[in-house]
Amino acid sequence: MPGQTLTPRESAILAAVERRLSNPEIASELFISVRTVESHIASLRRKLGAESRAELIAAAGERREASVRLPDTRFVGREDELDALAALVDAHRCVSITGPGGVGKTRLALEFANRHRSERPPIVVELEHAEPDDVVPRIARALGLEAVPGGDVLASVAFALSAHPYLLVLDNIDRVGSAVQAAARRILRDAPQARLLGTTRTPFGDPAEHVYALGPLSVEGADAAALAMFLDRLAARGEPPTAADRALAERICARLDGLPLAIELAASVSRYLGLEELADRLDRDFAALDRAAPAGRHRTLETTFEWTWDLLADDEKEVLCRLAALPRTFDVELAAAVTQPGVEGVLMRLLDHSMLVPAGGSPRRFRLLAVLREFVRARTDAATIREVLERHAVYHADVAAHFVQRARVDDSHEAMRISERLCPEVNAALRWAIASRHPAALPLAATLSVGIEQYGSDVDSVRSVAMAARDERVVADADAAQLLVMGAGIAYLDLPLVDDLATRALARAGDDAASRRDAHHLAGLADAYRDRGPEALANLAEAERLARELGDEWSIASVRQFRGIALRGAALDDPAAAIAEFGAAMDAFALAGDAMHVNNARYMMASVAAQSGLEPERAAEWAAECVDYATTAGNTHELAHAALVQQQLGATDAAMDLDELEASFRRLGDVRCLTRTLFLEADRAPSAIASLPRLEEALAIADEAGDRGHQAAALTRLAAAHWANGDATRARTALGRLEAIAGPEAAAAARPDGMAVAAEVGTRVP
Repeated sequence: MPGQTLTPRESAILAAVERRLSNPEIASELFISVRTVESHIASLRRKLGAESRAELIAAAGERREASVRLPDTRFVGREDELDALAALVDAHRCVSITGPGGVGKTRLALEFANRHRSERPPIVVELEHAEPDDVVPRIARALGLEAVPGGDVLASVAFALSAHPYLLVLDNIDRVGSAVQAAARRILRDAPQARLLGTTRTPFGDPAEHVYALGPLSVEGADAAALAMFLDRLAARGEPPTAADRALAERICARLDGLPLAIELAASVSRYLGLEELADRLDRDFAALDRAAPAGRHRTLETTFEWTWDLLADDEKEVLCRLAALPRTFDVELAAAVTQPGVEGVLMRLLDHSMLVPAGGSPRRFRLLAVLREFVRARTDAATIREVLERHAVYHADVAAHFVQRARVDDSHEAMRISERLCPEVNAALRWAIASRHPAALPLAATLSVGIEQYGSDVDSVRSVAMAARDERVVADADAAQLLVMGAGIAYLDLPLVDDLATRALARAGDDAASRRDAHHLAGLADAYRDRGPEALANLAEAERLARELGDEWSIASVRQFRGIALRGAALDDPAAAIAEFGAAMDAFALAGDAMHVNNARYMMASVAAQSGLEPERAAEWAAECVDYATTAGNTHELAHAALVQQQLGATDAAMDLDELEASFRRLGDVRCLTRTLFLEADRAPSAIASLPRLEEALAIADEAGDRGHQAAALTRLAAAHWANGDATRARTALGRLEAIAGPEAAAAARPDGMAVAAEVGTRVP
């Protein structure tokens, strides 16, 4: 009957038949008589239902193809990798798929073998539990060869593989790499048609070996492969994912770094916890990713990583523990700073072991996958982790301090690239230093603030500086210069906090001219943004006088820019004078060599001109120049500023649409410009009621930031929207808040047409 179990001798004879050996050749190879061969072939025909030798050969191929045992789950997200692997196997006779545990090396190899079986008959050999002496016998058994006492089994294996263009798949080579290397050399020499495809976390190191590094599935974008795989596993349970499920799935896949095994485990666990609880738990740790079956190293992430951890040398474990303590990616210089000089060799070995993965950049950066990082940190003592984080903070305090020395005059692409790399590292170092009460917190906050102002902000960094500014231990020893740059850095986010820093700076200024310059500069900045026009002009005049006394061109330029901000506010409301001050600031910044602030002052000119209706043609020209500069410099914050003006002018060719602007300002942490974008979106809403969510969010943001100007603007719009929607009660409430913030005249001016004046009916607006 076809499909019956074959004896070892029958398997060996069937393999020889497939290799087109004659009966005498088979008898000679197996040291048996020709009559015995004939007897076994007759038995094979009965068992396999084969009428001829040709049908036996076909049956042998079918049995071998069935040895490629694929999982029942659908293969998702690796089509490009399959194509790349096909090209490599065509070009190279020996290819090893490498990558961290759980990345899907075996699945890719089996899928490749199955799809290409007609071109290259596959022979799959599992080596996970093999010992070095067992490698060749396992290959022989997969080929159906019998080991003959005193015979050269490897010669028989090579001879057997020479008959066809076989694909020999050696799965899980890690623990038997040297034995595989010896076997591979002989096979590649004596079986010229054969191809070897291995899966391993560590290349076995033969010159003929071509390494194909397999990374995790992509997690970015709506079509991310990791998301597709996770949703597929959820759908396989018979419960099609909803839109809410998709959002949670994106969060889970990102947290798991797109590691296929982790995604499989998460999909399995979600049956019991649900996606929301699972996502929350994964934000804390990965303890929930466990399952009862299958047994073995892929049951949990822990067992998967232990398999490689046990193979590491002591120095590799020590270095890996220190690297896992780092908050983000690292380059070789940072790795040396937190470990020891000369660590490069250990890094290369850890990369070979797939314990580290490349993270791009120049100089090249590396990282641990999140799930592996937690595994290693659990094996690292707390004192080592603290020491590494302290070294990380001190290292970046020094690097950032050196970098910002030229930040005011360097808007090159290289400087922007360095800033983009440094900013999140300094941010992470700052948060640790604040929590640990480390003295590096203050210099880190100051340098991060300069980077935010000069190269563009991000919401996490702005919040970190604000966190430092609220911490009494951090600001207790800050001088006026440090308070000034921190105040400028958080002016996007928290104006009352800027006020507090200005008060501190004025109190500490003393008799030193530079200190008094910075203190009045910061006070003028706070006054300008808080719309205290006369106070701003007075503080800025004193700051400018001191800056001229010190010959400080950059401070003179910055003072003029903030004078323009004060003049555009409601308290002074002189847009023409504001534009003139911004123009003067542009000239002064040019003298100081600060091209970015030249552009920023130009943007403010364009913004005031657009909002006031003065010189709309020139406003459009200025905005276009800002777009050109920002695009050339690669400054996304300045590009968003310019696009906002273009949207205010109603330009059809604006550099960003409103949705892009909103997302950009949220990412940048620039709440003032986010509020202005929300106003534009509300203005363009199809109805008054449709505008309310944007206006309410704009008010909430302005409230949190302490931004009275935007509070007043939001309340004015809300009163009109509520009135148009027929809700007089809420309109009066908005006007009442507006009166409290901006005074009765502002509330009266904002009262919508047709709305009764409270005083006329003898009542007070609530």
